[in-house]
Amino acid sequence: MKLKDFPTIINSITLPGEPIQWDENPQVIENAQTTEAGTDITDIMRVDKLTVAASYQVSSAWLANFDSWSKATTKLTVKIFDASTSAYITRYMRMRNYMKSRVQNSKNVSGTYGLWTVTFDLIEF
Repeated sequence: MKLKDFPTIINSITLPGEPIQWDENPQVIENAQTTEAGTDITDIMRVDKLTVAASYQVSSAWLANFDSWSKATTKLTVKIFDASTSAYITRYMRMRNYMKSRVQNSKNVSGTYGLWTVTFDLIEF
């Protein structure tokens, strides 16, 4: 099996095809302070808070899904395949920095109102 056999799933909807871009950035959230004696104290609040920068090329029908997710005021349930564990993991995320642009010369693609490139960030709660 190949990685393309494990597409990302948002709110039980399997995303179409392979992304143009998919960059994962896991972060450690910590609070560091220095005491009066000069000792550093670090409280690790969270390990592995995920942010994903993604881009897809989609039809106008799919564009409606991405538009809806970008405006969601509640969390999105996102299932992402984790290659290190060979299993899907579920994360609760929000979509931010959403942008869409029409693919040049695609307005006559049969059955659509054109093809679109969507870019966005998925940020874990």
